[in-house]
Amino acid sequence: MDTLTLVGVGVVLFFGSFIQRVTGMGLALVASPFLVLLLGSVTGVQTLQVVGLGVCLVSAITLRSDVNMRVAVLLLVASAIGVVPGTLIANALPASWLGILIGTVTLIALASTVFLRKSRLFVGARGTGIAGALSGFMNVTAGVGGPPIVIYANSTDWEYKEYLATVQLYFAGLNILSLIARGVPDLPTAGWMVAAGSAVAGVVIGNLLSASINDSIAKKAVFAIAGVGSLATVIQGLSAL
Repeated sequence: MDTLTLVGVGVVLFFGSFIQRVTGMGLALVASPFLVLLLGSVTGVQTLQVVGLGVCLVSAITLRSDVNMRVAVLLLVASAIGVVPGTLIANALPASWLGILIGTVTLIALASTVFLRKSRLFVGARGTGIAGALSGFMNVTAGVGGPPIVIYANSTDWEYKEYLATVQLYFAGLNILSLIARGVPDLPTAGWMVAAGSAVAGVVIGNLLSASINDSIAKKAVFAIAGVGSLATVIQGLSAL
């Protein structure tokens, strides 16, 4: 892994971890397409899942008093249903097609959080199951499991403080399931050090500055950056066909 790649990975994971701590989501949306561009479709997603596990676990511990354990468990059980077909598809696709899938899934995820904010599909017990299953499928294939949960939260008017804490625990568990299904990334020592260091720095600084950052502006930045990265990932996959 050359120096330029290491720097790129560090910048992407720092910014993604920072946004995750501030807004409760964003690490996957921001980091997934860019990590795929830098590390490849398999290693990029696996690396994101390892970092996401650490970031979300730390955040869940920090916010543990507001976690709704029942909802977290229900979503996680439902997500396991989606992980199975997602793993089969991800393992069967060539690298170029997997890159196209990851970019496309991320773009669809971005659009869905805008146009399906109050979808009745995600209401009630059925809604919990659908949201969890979609989240599991998207996480194991593209590393992007957040949007279905965001739509679920909006549809059920989930209180923000509880939502922010609960989804951290949920995503930690979901990333464990995804890593069991697809394995851990094969990174050199320098890669692990950069990934861990940048993620920790992002969480720490995000924790210090979270109260002073405009949440709306931060979310708009997530969408813009994730959109650019997703398009670039699709284009790269198409050019490799």
